[in-house]
Amino acid sequence: MTWLFALPGKLKLYAIAAGAFVLALLGIYWRGRSDEAAAEHERELNEYIETRKRIDGVHMDDAQQWLRERADKRDL
Repeated sequence: MTWLFALPGKLKLYAIAAGAFVLALLGIYWRGRSDEAAAEHERELNEYIETRKRIDGVHMDDAQQWLRERADKRDL
């Protein structure tokens, strides 16, 4: 970092501007990855909610009948 102090005035300004630009790009990249991770987590939660609704919507009589039919087919 001491090399920055040895540069002439305009070059220091350009080096600082380039560094700020790179830091801004890295910040945008990290924010995008964070947002994508949050969106993925939300999708998983929504899938869980939908699955839970389907499970809760099944009547036990229907499920028992399906299991009996399945067992009858497997008994051969």
